[in-house]
Amino acid sequence: MIRKRDTMTDEQILKEINPVFLTARSSIYRFALWGDETAKKIVAFLEKDGPKELFRNVPDKITDPARLVLMSMLEARYRTMGEILNKENPGVLLDIPCGYTMRPIEFAGKGIRYFGADLPATIADMTGAVDAILSESDKKYVHMVSADATNPESVEEALAGVEDEVCITTEGLLSYFTDSEMDAIFETMRLVMKKRGGCWLTPDREFGDYMQIAARVVANGDDEILERFNMYRAEIAKRAQSSLGKNAFMSGTLDESIQYANRKGFHVERINIGRYLPDLKSFEGIRDGLMDELREACINLSVWKLTLEDKSNEERKSVGFQIDTYTEGDTLVMEVSGRLDTLTAPELVARFGEAGKVRIDFSGLDYISSAGLRSLMIILKKVGRENMSVVNLKENVREIFETTGFAELML
Repeated sequence: MIRKRDTMTDEQILKEINPVFLTARSSIYRFALWGDETAKKIVAFLEKDGPKELFRNVPDKITDPARLVLMSMLEARYRTMGEILNKENPGVLLDIPCGYTMRPIEFAGKGIRYFGADLPATIADMTGAVDAILSESDKKYVHMVSADATNPESVEEALAGVEDEVCITTEGLLSYFTDSEMDAIFETMRLVMKKRGGCWLTPDREFGDYMQIAARVVANGDDEILERFNMYRAEIAKRAQSSLGKNAFMSGTLDESIQYANRKGFHVERINIGRYLPDLKSFEGIRDGLMDELREACINLSVWKLTLEDKSNEERKSVGFQIDTYTEGDTLVMEVSGRLDTLTAPELVARFGEAGKVRIDFSGLDYISSAGLRSLMIILKKVGRENMSVVNLKENVREIFETTGFAELML
């Protein structure tokens, strides 16, 4: 007999599986508070049925310099990437993950084809906002699609029919990946660019250093501000349920990271951040000359522009995601095949439903991401270790379980 359990809403599942979901929502509200007119329109659409609880929890005014540094990271990254994208002037832009962003509105106005890819819930919100804000003539330039950067099939589906060169941007994403996920995203980017050409722009490898530099510039010798900044940053990492910069690409030296990209078939060009960093609303009124000091301090930091080298790896085969379920006595059996990642993990939790005992058969599973592992933790918490078994893992999947510590919990 299958025992009833408390069910989770789609949004609760999303928050558990993808802990940066709420951060993405709060970002657009922060830009609205900084006075961005497009952000204000997006927030107005999101709040059309009443204020969101999350938005009510974002303070209108921040005066602590240590917190201002943290807030400036978002603005500095977005504005700097915007300046670089203006210089690149792409015909097609793939923004993954796009989050809650002003870019589709901005680029549609320039006649640039914009593809914003993210989780289904984010895409649903942004599609509604785009439809409400853009004119009919500009809507043709914007395509909001569900896709996972570690899943090449989903990205190819998002870009179906696109043959022109593509400029890909990933902002604030790479720090959260495991080594296997980082391998997967490089493969996704390689396949997209091999088919169409173009480039991949990401600030993620070096922009983490921006915060330390900005903290020193803003503190101006005040050690107490630096101590508070480090404390706040540690709190954010803990809330995100992820250790920032722990995969091989993000945690090595710059030379090691460049060598990593080279091994994946990419050439790296470093675009100086200091040259493109505009004045920031975050630091208005702190002291005269602060932005000039910050630009000078960032002179050795870069956004990375990756392009394909001539050599490339063999195309890899990919299997579609599928779950087959049946019961054996009081046990729910779930046979999972394909890839269990950001896009597919919510389905695993939803299909599990209210079972009291579960056996998850991974004989057909080719890949599992950290989002997939978190979906298993949700199920484990519901039924308890004695009522859950995970069986028939392929060698590469078992290796992910072992390196992440999940083998001890579930196998």
